[in-house]
Amino acid sequence: MDNTELPIQLEEWDWETVINIVKMHEFEPGHYDYKDVLHPTGQKEPEYNDSIRRTACSMANTDGGYILFGVLDRKKSVSAFEARIKGIPIQGDLRKEFGDKISVLQPEIFFNTILIRDPNDAAKGVFVVYIPQSQRRPHMMLPHCVYYRRGEGGQAFPMNHYEVREQMINTEERLQRVTLFRLKIAQYLSLISMMLSEGSNVVRMLYRFDTSGYDALLADICSLFPSSGNLLSLLLQIPLQANMINNYLDQTSNSSMPPPMNVDPSFYMGDVNGISTNLDGLQKYCMMCQKRLDKLFGPLEANGPVTLNDMLDLAG
Repeated sequence: MDNTELPIQLEEWDWETVINIVKMHEFEPGHYDYKDVLHPTGQKEPEYNDSIRRTACSMANTDGGYILFGVLDRKKSVSAFEARIKGIPIQGDLRKEFGDKISVLQPEIFFNTILIRDPNDAAKGVFVVYIPQSQRRPHMMLPHCVYYRRGEGGQAFPMNHYEVREQMINTEERLQRVTLFRLKIAQYLSLISMMLSEGSNVVRMLYRFDTSGYDALLADICSLFPSSGNLLSLLLQIPLQANMINNYLDQTSNSSMPPPMNVDPSFYMGDVNGISTNLDGLQKYCMMCQKRLDKLFGPLEANGPVTLNDMLDLAG
């Protein structure tokens, strides 16, 4: 079995999936890394936790991979491959506990998890962590400030200056596109504020939302978002709502245009409250997404985004 034969979704893994992985990758883990336990005890605890962090860091910086907690690593000799699957106790919040361990990685990495119960022992299971190749790489491990990559045999090797520099340049380009996208949302919010301040005069103004490049820009940066959560779905709602408002304004300024289907005809008889309601809805979507993006990438700019009023002032 190779990577292409794995279930597409981590949620589809079962005990048979774990058995097949260990059977085919007992001595050459490749994209898989085996850890006996999640929480070690004794004097080796600090080094063991550092090993978990190096593994996670190297996977995020290279091609991604899976960490299987509850499987003996290849250094330990066993009589049969099945004996390598020991399982770990099912207790506590394993996802949070793993996240706490790798909190020293900067920037933070995205991961997904699943707990697969042992069909022969309800108290144990294999805890699987999937770490995709990060679009925010390179990641470094604090306090050592070392960047790791995944090498032959699944080992984590420190990255050299040129490897780190290349990844940083590529990431900077991606983050610049993210900044451009966030500025676009900020300009939407500025335009919404101006339109709401116009009251009934808004139907006679030439305000429109430019959504022509929105989807293309979002497609360029969507890989930077975590797979969990609904951020992408929220971001896709913004151009839909903005275009609806554009249609409303086109209709109110040109009575010869037929109204779109599934829209209250009373709106096109000068119902400014309808425009305000839709503007409020779009504003909520933009602010919600802006907050989520701030959490992922930090504040947009120290002095705030350039507003439409700023551009009008510059134009003289």
